[in-house]
Amino acid sequence: MTALFKNQSFFKTDVSSLMFYAMILLAMSIPLSEFGMSISQFLLLGLWAWEGADYSKLQKAAGKNFMVKLQAWFSTMFINIGGKFRMLYNNRAAMVVISLYLMHIIGLIYTSDLNYALKDLRIKLPLLSLPVIIATSASLSGKKLNQLLLFFTFAVFAGTIASIFVLITRQISDPREISIFISHIRFGLTICFSVFILIYFLWFNIYKSLTSKIILAIGVLWFLLFLFILESITGLVITGILALIFTFYLIFKINPVKYRIPTILITLLFPALFGYYFVSSVREFSNAEKFDYSKLDKYTKYGTPYIHDTCTYGIDNGKYVGIYLAPAELRQEWNRRSKLDYDGLDKKGQELSYTLIRFLNSKGLRKDAEGVKALTDSEIKHIEQGVANVTYIESFNLRSRIDQIAMGYTNYVRHGDPNASSVMQRVEYWKTSAHIIKQNWLTGVGTGDLNLEFSKAYTEMGSKLDNAFRNRSHNQFMAFFIAFGILGFLWFLFSLLYPPLKLGKFNDYFFVVFFTIIFMSMLTEDTLETQAGATFFAFFNALLLFGRKLNKTAS
Repeated sequence: MTALFKNQSFFKTDVSSLMFYAMILLAMSIPLSEFGMSISQFLLLGLWAWEGADYSKLQKAAGKNFMVKLQAWFSTMFINIGGKFRMLYNNRAAMVVISLYLMHIIGLIYTSDLNYALKDLRIKLPLLSLPVIIATSASLSGKKLNQLLLFFTFAVFAGTIASIFVLITRQISDPREISIFISHIRFGLTICFSVFILIYFLWFNIYKSLTSKIILAIGVLWFLLFLFILESITGLVITGILALIFTFYLIFKINPVKYRIPTILITLLFPALFGYYFVSSVREFSNAEKFDYSKLDKYTKYGTPYIHDTCTYGIDNGKYVGIYLAPAELRQEWNRRSKLDYDGLDKKGQELSYTLIRFLNSKGLRKDAEGVKALTDSEIKHIEQGVANVTYIESFNLRSRIDQIAMGYTNYVRHGDPNASSVMQRVEYWKTSAHIIKQNWLTGVGTGDLNLEFSKAYTEMGSKLDNAFRNRSHNQFMAFFIAFGILGFLWFLFSLLYPPLKLGKFNDYFFVVFFTIIFMSMLTEDTLETQAGATFFAFFNALLLFGRKLNKTAS
């Protein structure tokens, strides 16, 4: 970062430079501040209206009365804006990009929930404003683009430090709660992008001093480590896919050719090992060890008969959750130690008794009074927060996320219950999305009716999803299909693919990285349905398509 300020010419006051600073502010706000995102876009809009303007009329009006000056001011601004829109009209790729927002306006015609539709238009306004501003303004040099990306990664780093502070100073029941500025999923995407930005700076020797290279390398390692701390499966998977893409790209440049196949096999070994580990973990989690019923104790220490239930509670960590169960003792001892009623709900809205029983099982404790007595005060608070497994409160534990997926899969297959895992919830979202698409495949339901249609579809399908988890599609492609029908879905794909194909951007490192991150995230998330997601996509998509000078120094 210090390299930026060695050159005093970094700070200038012309309009184009001020726009560059506003873009830096926007880039830094994406991982840190929704308010900052809004303010920086207003600044960009105001500066955009003046950037490139002909000031001759204002100079002629100097010294004249106020009304003449005001007339000259408005005339200059509107002439400038008119010229920019003519420039936009002649840029087919940019017109296709902004059509994504215009499609939402068309969807107002047949929506019934106008209030939600207007809210959706407000959230997605960056899809219109940022491509217009960036496509009709002066492009950034490669040096300035690198500076902007460096500021962005610095802001992401600041966000990770804030998250670590939260992790250390607060009682966190879910590592994803440490993302305090934007959702953990969007934060994970910004971290993925930052990893490959820093790798680029290292690989192409953008910052040449040894100190800079050490800082960049530490930054890459820190971001990768933080993805594990955040337990961001999406972020880690996308990072792995990008790593494979670039590894294969480098492999096919290897000469002689005879070394390519061994290198490919070695490279494929890593995802294969991870896949084996994942499958083994799922099997270990969901297959219970055999035991002899006749050898199980029949009574607790206090003489209460045990219940040994191998059906109701399923299997966790390779053990039947329902053995050594004494509900009467659990109720009495729990209510003595906690203000939350044993027969009530935990703070996640789940049955507290079920959360407690699973937690005791994960610790290898019997589900009786002695088991509850063995819990620490901290563990009692975690159970109250809805934590059902002791491994979920351990830091740096990706295995806990795998266990949650395994447990959710088991419950979903055996009981049709998707509530225990966010992965299985997504399966339910996709099934519900397919149900809605089947009924509205031609025109869709309109811009604002997705919430209404999902609520209706969950009821029609008799979904077992709790009301708290009844969300929308968690797939951006399905969301567009539901809202705008088959033609809207196809146009959405066209708007993603045509501009970079026309402009040859699939040969550009930064765009390939960004596009892969966005495309993969859209498979499992409604990426554009939040301000942070819409701004992240709109800003960097427009910047990397239209805001970068096409010369060798751009890298």
